Amino acid sequence: METKDWITIISVIAVIIRWFVNGQLNRSNEIAKKRFEYRINALQSFLKVWFFIQKTPTPFINPLFLPMLEEARSNFQLYGKDDEIALFENFIQSIEQQNLQQAYEALN
Repeated sequence: METKDWITIISVIAVIIRWFVNGQLNRSNEIAKKRFEYRINALQSFLKVWFFIQKTPTPFINPLFLPMLEEARSNFQLYGKDDEIALFENFIQSIEQQNLQQAYEALN
């Protein structure tokens, strides 16, 4: 084999490796974008709860509060990170105790 044959073989191998690496990077980028979309939905579902608490003086007795809280909790359980889930569970415990001040502290 001549030198030009080796150059061709090395070039083809380099192109193939770059093609696979590029495919992996694109795949991980698409996964990260999709994960971000789901996390945004989880955070938006929590914003509904937060605004409802701010607008309503007694949110615990309002029948609209529990379905919003359930939706936000399930979204956090599915798409949240571990620290966010723990913070949200602290928030839920304070809501169950109907302690609005402790709920505010859990959110901070």
